[in-house]
Amino acid sequence: MKRYLILGSGVAGRRAAKAIHRKSADSEITIVEEQDNPFYARPMLGDQFGRKAGTMQSAVREKERLSELGIKFKTGAKVKEIRPHDQSVLLSTSEVLFFDKMLIASGAKTARLPCDRSDSSSVIYMDNLGDIQALGSKIDSVRKAVVFGTSYQSFGALKGLRALGIDCTLVIPEERVWSQCLDVAASTILEQRLSQEKITIVKQSNIEFIEQDGDTLRSVVVTGGIKISTDLLVVAAPQQSTFDFLNASGVDTNRGIIVDAGLKTSVQNIFAAGDVAQLPTEENTQAGWLRAWKQGNIAGENMVSGDVNVTYDGIPSMRTRVFDLDLVCLGLSGAEGEGIETQSGDYPYPEMPYVYKKIIYKQGKVAGAIFLGDVNEAGAVEEWIRKGTSAGACDKQVLDNMFELQYKSSAAYSVLCPVCKFHMQIDKDAEEGSIITCPACGIDFKVERLSNGALHAVPV
Repeated sequence: MKRYLILGSGVAGRRAAKAIHRKSADSEITIVEEQDNPFYARPMLGDQFGRKAGTMQSAVREKERLSELGIKFKTGAKVKEIRPHDQSVLLSTSEVLFFDKMLIASGAKTARLPCDRSDSSSVIYMDNLGDIQALGSKIDSVRKAVVFGTSYQSFGALKGLRALGIDCTLVIPEERVWSQCLDVAASTILEQRLSQEKITIVKQSNIEFIEQDGDTLRSVVVTGGIKISTDLLVVAAPQQSTFDFLNASGVDTNRGIIVDAGLKTSVQNIFAAGDVAQLPTEENTQAGWLRAWKQGNIAGENMVSGDVNVTYDGIPSMRTRVFDLDLVCLGLSGAEGEGIETQSGDYPYPEMPYVYKKIIYKQGKVAGAIFLGDVNEAGAVEEWIRKGTSAGACDKQVLDNMFELQYKSSAAYSVLCPVCKFHMQIDKDAEEGSIITCPACGIDFKVERLSNGALHAVPV
């Protein structure tokens, strides 16, 4: 019986476990996870402010499903060391686990603030459901909150906190919101939408000092000596890949774990997938549930086959929802400079102030795109980017739909994710019973058709 060991129970690890079981049901599959209660959708952490423990379990039932497949779990155990010479892993519990094939899917964590030298419960890092739920009734006394950094988690936190009526200030080090993937126009629209939610934005600033009175948070001081009064500090960025246990393992790393297209590392029988994996064509790791979902599936299949039968050819992408605005960034969405041309019509139109679409061309080929507020054509443009379609070969009807004010509805179909409320674009020929994955939260759903002919998604 072959032994498969998976480090990390996020979407990449869970998906890999399913893929391994599907191809080798009699194998021993073990998932090791540092968190005691890891089975939840991380992009939805912000929704848990002020909620009771266990409320998210209705959204993700993965533990029960995986257990039914005979997959074992070791939660609350941190990996201390990987020993490739005898194919073993040393855990913080002093237990040693042996493997024939191993997947590292340890994901990313929020970097700790240099100025944070306390263990105050009023400073929350958006990594752990237990930390948020540990606030308990204390959240009722919070009147002001500061959220630091731009990430999926930061916007989830802002939404959750504002739903409780808490005044929020977003502090970001950059000159605009999500500057690495949004241009000035898209960032401005997003900032205007945040302002509508009465969220104050402080740009080009870091948290320099945390002022406390015992365990009670009083204020934070940001760049320039500006003091912001607050009862709660939520740190949501930057996100850093987690692989500190690889020292002396021989596994090549950069900003992430270096993998080939088949997600194999530099050490035989060890693979990596998800937020921790870095492809040779990437200068950095890429976050995203859909990417992790796909990579977990590919890694699982290749681990069983012994050869690289499936490769990952995805492009960098970000899919999320900021309050009620769908946001999709594809490829080189933030690219500027020599050899870059763009097309964005006359957005933003006064009639549609929160809709913005843009295509980025590099050396005459489609290389990136931004969709904000309306993502109907994202699927078609993503395919152009993947194929390196030239500007002249792009479907004119799709372009007209994107950039003309009075455009006709595209052929794209969409269903609403009942968990995170993201409008998922699906194939117009999708059949009832098809299994789809929400690109925002990574949950699997089945397509069903209503009596009126419309499609909707239900959990599987």
